[in-house]
Amino acid sequence: MTTYLEKRNVTIDLLRALTMATMLVVNDFWSVSGIPHWMQHAKWGEDMLGFSDIVFPSFLFCVGLSIPYAITAMRRKGRSEGDVIRHILSRSFALILMGAFICNYESGIDASIGYDRNAYCLLMALAFFLVFNRYGQSAWWVSGLKVLGWAILLFLLVTSRSPEGRTFYPYWWGILGLIGWAYLFCSLVYALSTKIITQVFVWVLLFVVCLCCSETALYSAFLGRPILSMPEPNIVELALSTLHIGNASSHLLVMSGVLFSGIYLKHIEHLAWSRQAVSTLLLGVGCFVLALFFHRLFNVSKLIGTLPWIFYTLSIDLVLYVALDGLVAKGLSGWLDGLRPAGTATLTCYMIPYLLYPLISLSIGWGWSSAIPEPFGILKCVAFSSVCIFLTWLLGKLSVCLKV
Repeated sequence: MTTYLEKRNVTIDLLRALTMATMLVVNDFWSVSGIPHWMQHAKWGEDMLGFSDIVFPSFLFCVGLSIPYAITAMRRKGRSEGDVIRHILSRSFALILMGAFICNYESGIDASIGYDRNAYCLLMALAFFLVFNRYGQSAWWVSGLKVLGWAILLFLLVTSRSPEGRTFYPYWWGILGLIGWAYLFCSLVYALSTKIITQVFVWVLLFVVCLCCSETALYSAFLGRPILSMPEPNIVELALSTLHIGNASSHLLVMSGVLFSGIYLKHIEHLAWSRQAVSTLLLGVGCFVLALFFHRLFNVSKLIGTLPWIFYTLSIDLVLYVALDGLVAKGLSGWLDGLRPAGTATLTCYMIPYLLYPLISLSIGWGWSSAIPEPFGILKCVAFSSVCIFLTWLLGKLSVCLKV
């Protein structure tokens, strides 16, 4: 097969597209009723891997998969190491910034400031498109649009208040923020590594140790017995918090993707496809065995971010990667072409709901959604995801595409 270094890796695009499409579906579950329990997120303290719990870690894995390809491609184009580092820093900043603004939207907006959540959301999304659009040219009006976008963001930052009266605050950084912090750390590790596979593997092991030793992991292992509650964060947790690593679950998922791509590029991609598939499946089986082992120690929990949750998800992703790669290798992936905008313009696709939700709320409200009976509620969520992907494709045709 043609590699990414000569041609875009279609398999990673398809895996990312499928993950993004599924994320749009499960993120829309809130708007309907009667979703089966197994399709939802597991609740706090519940030892369960819900269908919705697989989506976000899969996306983080896709982020890691792309890092070695992207950095290697930049170097092959003659970009300096300084250019690579600046690209990592600017991309991370954009994701963290967007995550912080989305967090403040999700926490609620006090209507007494003169605008509501719908107005905040529309202005925020508009500003993101003005600032981070891939314009494709440099002109005075491009600079003007970017300045306008930054002005809108500054206005929201200064004026927004939560219902509790809290000023702009990043809270938990949001999905994009978590991706941004993990991408920043893992990309820098990869870019600065000399013995890439060895050093990335060491970081994977360190993140596993961090997760094993975290208070939240111990909480899940012993079903929350108060004896394990620590009165103050220990020095390890303080260090992780300072580096925005948290309990290292997001970083472990991204670094696992980096490790897989590093191994694939160095040891697997030159093999015949059948041997590529077997090698990848063996890695998937290894992740499943690790999941079973750690499940004897810890609960499966996305909310806590435990090791069995991570390794079960990685095993699923690796099997799915082989399946998609097989379709690509045999020229049978054409029926998935409709999903491709979600894999090639992923950030645009992710932001579409932040335009649609407030517009729907302002025009017809949400009452009709909760009245949709099963199984049509799920079909409604699938249709919503399809609309978002179609609009992503349409905006791309109009040269509107977020690029950070």
